Amino acid sequence: MIEFSHIYKSYDNRYILRDLNFKVNRGEFIFITGPSGAGKTTTLKLLIALEKPSHGAIKFMDRELGSLKPREIPFLRRRIGFVFQDFKLLPNRTVFQNVALGLQVSGIFGSVINKNVTDILKAVELYIKRDEYPCNLSGGEQQRVAIARALVLNPQVLLADEPTGNLDEDTSNIVIDTIKNFNKKGTTVLFATHDRGLLNQGRSRIIDITKT
Repeated sequence: MIEFSHIYKSYDNRYILRDLNFKVNRGEFIFITGPSGAGKTTTLKLLIALEKPSHGAIKFMDRELGSLKPREIPFLRRRIGFVFQDFKLLPNRTVFQNVALGLQVSGIFGSVINKNVTDILKAVELYIKRDEYPCNLSGGEQQRVAIARALVLNPQVLLADEPTGNLDEDTSNIVIDTIKNFNKKGTTVLFATHDRGLLNQGRSRIIDITKT
């Protein structure tokens, strides 16, 4: 489903990634690990074409990303949801409105928005908070809203960039369980983290990009 082949990425003549190679099968849950600055975020950004590799090729669903035309990139991103460490919720919009935004920018409106947002908020157990603003939510609740926003378009892949980095252990476990529940339903997950404690949970495959 996903393949990184001999990927190099440099900034200012300094390589962040060197000869990165891995494959991800449909439905897998993958941890991408390494210390801060190792290139975990860069790896995820390459997959949604926010960055381009300096060398090498990336394939998604048998399509090489380097061959995509600019007009095709938005369609790629609809198939891949992205969860950030710092939530990136709009403070002046309610939970419902934040999640609905992903549908609106894709040209979806009306009753479809109401149904899809309602369903995804129920799935992350936050429908009761639909009219609240982010400032009234805990960190874990804000992150679950961010997960809902990333998944409301029913993407095939979810990329999670240190989504538990600012959360305590109990809240982190709730967020991880939420993501794993969607993985069990078929969503492929790439979860970037430098927290070695998370890697002992379950039998997920681990890609350590410091060893590539």
